Amino acid sequence: MRPILTVLTSLSLLFPTLIPGKIEPEVRFEGLRIWVTDLEEARKFYEGLLGFQMEEQSKESAILNTGSFPIHLSKSAQSNGTDYEKHERTALSIQVSKLLPAIDALRAKGVNLLEGHLQRNGVGISIPFKDPFGNLLSLIEVQIREVPAFEGFQIYNTGITSGDMDKAISFYEGILGFEEWSRDYLPQAMPLKHKDQSFAFMLHYKAGLAPRSRKFGTESEINLLFSSSDLSKTISGLKQQGVEMVSVSKTRAAFKDPFGNICELVEK
Repeated sequence: MRPILTVLTSLSLLFPTLIPGKIEPEVRFEGLRIWVTDLEEARKFYEGLLGFQMEEQSKESAILNTGSFPIHLSKSAQSNGTDYEKHERTALSIQVSKLLPAIDALRAKGVNLLEGHLQRNGVGISIPFKDPFGNLLSLIEVQIREVPAFEGFQIYNTGITSGDMDKAISFYEGILGFEEWSRDYLPQAMPLKHKDQSFAFMLHYKAGLAPRSRKFGTESEINLLFSSSDLSKTISGLKQQGVEMVSVSKTRAAFKDPFGNICELVEK
């Protein structure tokens, strides 16, 4: 007779939802929280320069309407120390009609463009840059298909860049429950979708990146923001699978992915 532990392990691999006591986390991508040291400076950058619309603002936070997903701005104590060459990260990609004129326009405004990293990628050409608080963003011109000309800046997508695509897929698909959109861009990128087939966010790969140690809410950074219809159940499911929780309250929680990136979770 096979030991009961061996039987349960085999069943968990084939039919994970059938194992008694296993809780499946239920999450949906809702947008970003960008932590900044100065909300007025952030408003000038994200609204005045990039053109996103401020919908709500208080002394400690604000919400931007980007025409895609919302960006929540919150106050932190210190700037982001993420090194583009060294660290795994969460970043926001912003699309422009033509990249080179956009680079000139941002350079004229004193924006910190990482000039040595202008590159061709799977969909076009891009260059990373930083907001005034050290948060990493990317400017992209899509070239793989015809894009109608437009003025200004618009959200393209957001995602996690890590040094281990397999580990990223295991976490965001295997634990959080997102599904692969396409494997056409592997190993450099993997777009993810919700169970209803709508696009969620991206996983990106860059060799040699190392995790960063972050304390939630103390320094500027970009966090993926997720929602759940049952917050307490989802928190229990994440804990059950060994996910590190860094903040838990009745209305929200925050947890770390395998690379040290912090994700936030609210009930909706």
